[in-house]
Amino acid sequence: MNRKESSGKISLMIMTAFFMLSFLLLVIFGTQIYRNIALSQEESSLSRTLSSYLHTASKMNEARIGTKTMEGRTVLVIEDSDTGFGNRIYLEDGYLVEDFSLLDDELHTASATRIGKTDLFETKWIRDDLLEVTTSDGIVYITLMKGDGR
Repeated sequence: MNRKESSGKISLMIMTAFFMLSFLLLVIFGTQIYRNIALSQEESSLSRTLSSYLHTASKMNEARIGTKTMEGRTVLVIEDSDTGFGNRIYLEDGYLVEDFSLLDDELHTASATRIGKTDLFETKWIRDDLLEVTTSDGIVYITLMKGDGR
């Protein structure tokens, strides 16, 4: 009888260990799958955010929009009426950033607000009233209203 009890206890311990190991693996794989889904959704959201931000920033201001090269970078400039201030959007350390300051002042990279992650930021005038802005997430077209200029 002693041998049967020992055999039964060993079988029970093996089954318990098997179920515990299965549960642990399920939790590990489940969290990894959840992490991948969350990262994918975040990247998709950031992608839409970057394009939407550029479009909205240009449309919210009835100001002059232009591009210039400052400190060796392409800068999208959204001038604030006739104050001499404006938003300057440019690429810094793999992020599209924005600072608000005097337009002729140097870029304030240390205090610039990060808009979104991108490896590419290019601007190209298609015609006098149509600007093409390209980022890693796609292309945004900005149409200038009559009276606006570069």
